[in-house]
Amino acid sequence: MHPPFLEPLATCAWALGSTTRITLGTDILVAPYRHPLLALAMCNSLARLAESRFVLGVGIGYLIGEFEALGLDYGDRAKATEEFIRIFRQPPDHLSIVDAPVPPPVWVGGNSSSALKRAALMGDGWHPLWLPPNHYTEARQRIIAWRNAAGIDSPFTFSFSARFTDFADPPVGGWPPPAPRPPVGSEFRYAPPAWVMSNGRPGLVGTPDQLISDLRDLAEAGVEHITLRFGQVTTASLERFAQEVMPAF
Repeated sequence: MHPPFLEPLATCAWALGSTTRITLGTDILVAPYRHPLLALAMCNSLARLAESRFVLGVGIGYLIGEFEALGLDYGDRAKATEEFIRIFRQPPDHLSIVDAPVPPPVWVGGNSSSALKRAALMGDGWHPLWLPPNHYTEARQRIIAWRNAAGIDSPFTFSFSARFTDFADPPVGGWPPPAPRPPVGSEFRYAPPAWVMSNGRPGLVGTPDQLISDLRDLAEAGVEHITLRFGQVTTASLERFAQEVMPAF
């Protein structure tokens, strides 16, 4: 959970080539960093070679230093992301680009109103950061309304990117308060407040029964897919999750 991070498309390619059943995806790929035609060739290659087991999650990014290092305009990142999606979804006819039997779905990340509308009108799914269930329901309804108004009836996935996931008992003295959000104007302000229960327990952190309850709350809010963030390099937590949580679903 600390930089430098593995490059996502190369990592997905390695993992897809090492497996036969699971689906891999990006959570998320910063679209302004990539040329859409090159990204399309790479992602279609992954989908074609791995029998459509790849999902492309995209977002506008937030780290000013990375934009500066790449010589990109930080203030133009939303427009650049929308242009990326347009070209990725409908490349120019005169170009020869590898295709895939089933093109990779594009899930749009972000929690702002602009991100919601971008996902509704341009994406195949919405993949926001750790909204509480009631806020997720409201946002989901807005996305559905935008799609209905535009006459869009193609398949769409309502996803969810978790903050941290862990098995834990209540600490002595109770759950500590979440860290305060960065101040307004900070590039790190992009992240929403932590999803916390009334007793201070972070969402998706706790006993197996508590994780099951949290996941059911998200399902009732309309979440259809969730990316859990264990942040570990061992498989112990994944194995426990598979044994003690997944059977409930």
